[in-house]
Amino acid sequence: MPAPRHPTDQQLQTRRQVGERIRTWRHIRRYSQERLGEQAGGLDRRTIASFEAGRTPPTLDDLVAIAAALGIQPDALLRPLPSDLLS
Repeated sequence: MPAPRHPTDQQLQTRRQVGERIRTWRHIRRYSQERLGEQAGGLDRRTIASFEAGRTPPTLDDLVAIAAALGIQPDALLRPLPSDLLS
């Protein structure tokens, strides 16, 4: 059995960035973690919190469900936020 792969620094940084984007969009929509999880197909609040903190990488299916719940395209969670959303 192969040894577990450890994420690279770049992967960890990307995980944190995606988590920050999920959190920012959730705040823009004024959703709690619980509400977002429910709207995203029944994800647990702790799972959303783990994604936002960058502890756990969301699957592609999770990203698609979260984006749909937030009313955005999934790629919005993978690219930098528009500056007008940050002001």
